[in-house]
Amino acid sequence: MDGLQIGVDIGGTFTDWVMVGRDGGVQVVKTPTTPVAFTGVFDAMDAAGVTGDRIRSFAHGTTLGTNALIERRLPRVGMITTKGLTAVLTQAARGAKEDIWDIYHESPRPSIVKPRDRLEVTERTLSSGEIRTRLAEDEARKAARILAARGISTVAVCFLHSYANGRNEARMKEIILEEHPDALVRTSHETIPRILEYERFTTTILNAALIPLMIDYLLALEQGLHDRGYEGDVLIVQSAGGLMGVEGTTEVPVRTANSGPSAGAIAAREFGSMAGFPNVIGLDIGGTSTDVSVTLEGEVRTTQTWEVEWGHPIMFPAVDIITVGAGGGSVAWFDPGGKLQSGPQSMGAVPGPACYGKGGDQATSTDAHVVLGNLRPGAMLGGAMEISPQLAEQVIADRIGRRLGSDAVTAAAAVIAVAEANMANAIRLATLRRGLDPRDFALVSFGGAGPFHGARVAAELRIPTVVVPPSPGLTSALGCLMADIRHDLGASMFYGEAGSVDIDAMNARFDEMDSRVRAALDREGIPSGRQSVERSIDMCYAGQWRVFPIPVSSGITAATLAESVDFFKKTYRQRFTFDLGPREVEIHGINVVGTGITEKYRPRPVRDAPRDDPVHERRPVYWREEGKRVDTPVWRRSSLPVGFRTEGPAIVEQMDSTTLIPPGVSMQVDRYLNLILDLIGDGGAS
Repeated sequence: MDGLQIGVDIGGTFTDWVMVGRDGGVQVVKTPTTPVAFTGVFDAMDAAGVTGDRIRSFAHGTTLGTNALIERRLPRVGMITTKGLTAVLTQAARGAKEDIWDIYHESPRPSIVKPRDRLEVTERTLSSGEIRTRLAEDEARKAARILAARGISTVAVCFLHSYANGRNEARMKEIILEEHPDALVRTSHETIPRILEYERFTTTILNAALIPLMIDYLLALEQGLHDRGYEGDVLIVQSAGGLMGVEGTTEVPVRTANSGPSAGAIAAREFGSMAGFPNVIGLDIGGTSTDVSVTLEGEVRTTQTWEVEWGHPIMFPAVDIITVGAGGGSVAWFDPGGKLQSGPQSMGAVPGPACYGKGGDQATSTDAHVVLGNLRPGAMLGGAMEISPQLAEQVIADRIGRRLGSDAVTAAAAVIAVAEANMANAIRLATLRRGLDPRDFALVSFGGAGPFHGARVAAELRIPTVVVPPSPGLTSALGCLMADIRHDLGASMFYGEAGSVDIDAMNARFDEMDSRVRAALDREGIPSGRQSVERSIDMCYAGQWRVFPIPVSSGITAATLAESVDFFKKTYRQRFTFDLGPREVEIHGINVVGTGITEKYRPRPVRDAPRDDPVHERRPVYWREEGKRVDTPVWRRSSLPVGFRTEGPAIVEQMDSTTLIPPGVSMQVDRYLNLILDLIGDGGAS
């Protein structure tokens, strides 16, 4: 196991460490997540018994940026903007609500920039890029001195229309550094030269706020790995599903704010493809949340603007993921009307579910699984984590059963049913509300808790097939080893109607951006033969502002541009089920994505012939399909050969997860050692 490829994913409950040797062999380690994220990496490294000199590549998915944004563990940030625009973070915010029907829903929390730290200066750039008013340097110096006097060292410069011409912003940055040399300054035209002031401002501010935190983390991680003998690059999974080096990540850390879930989406696509499914729904259920991704015709669906926290958009490409608070540690509770709910509150790793015996006093989904017999003592982490059936039964009976007037088993079944309804609703949001039929997909169910729920969630949505990867609890960490290096560039250039665009100017700008991403890939050490550059144009109907990126080839002509317009209309019709007929299509921007093809991990097919004696035992398990406990075979996954088949009810156990096969569902082991669950009978899909 020398020349190791390492993939690490830090979640809210566990840190997953995956090692792949040159021979394709995989070894895994799962440890509890520690409060200081990079020490969790080293704890896993020590548990794996690996020294840095044995590692040839290191890829890492992290939720550090995500958690920092959600919890507001950020430095004090100052903003300098065009005179008259200090209210853009409030009054110019979008009027949409997360739930438009909830009259009690609170508005988004205010910006991380306090009102008194939003300063303004005289300057004005027009949308054409013409500078009507040069920066008033006396006001600029006064603003810089105010921030310095307040001890604010993180500054975002956000001027009106700077995406078209960033000269005034650049001069403002120079003045800040002259007056406040220790300041960390980021301008919006450097960060994200995109139209839409509110989104550009929030992206720039959030990015600036994350830089001090991520620099400390990444430098400590990189130095720690090098001190342990690793000499290669540390690669970080970004929100769009690609990898970035430490240098790129510290410049634009907000790109990593959806890092871990994106790695899971990449893995879901790959395992679905190996099982023969180009259309895949990824169901990643961990200890805290459920993340749903969609792969359509082999491409993971992405979005151009997304939010870690509602009302604070990030305008960088990201895998389109729906997240709900439903995981193994999700707390079951009753709302004021007496209705049983599950999540989003979670007991996390510490104290964790009551059955962990670490002081948890709330009923969770994990406790319910223990009561039902789905999870036995000694099954978690191969016995490394003990669980107490007595504590689980007590907390379910006291917290849930008493309110329902039922025994602990009936109460536990209700807890699981509510949690699975939340998971199914997340899939509906990711598919049905976007014009996709979940019956046309396979469900790749992973995460430590995913295989517990995959079959029943699929039955609820009439999804015909569930794929459970070989190491479901470590699939996101494997996804880190399945990603390519990626660099994105974009520019908002309002050309107006597509039919009147300056094609020569567009091609020239594309060529310039193409050169920049290739230079970035060169710096990453990617040879030219392993570089790929893709171009796209942001299009929308006249009068609308929601754009779609439409792929284009190099050397655009009037004819190829007309074909792209037709493709936009087709895409629009597919997503919204109607089009706007003869209405003109406008161009709002262009994009270039540079990809460095890496040496990715891909499981090798296994050709073991089926044998008659896989290892199993039997135990009573409560199946709500039967309404009673049933004597159920429990298979050890490591003993199941290729081609092995069984019918539910059955359970498959392994170190990192447990797979439930309900009555009416059949299971087969494919040549990549995936478990393929076919839903049949009344509860399944045809």
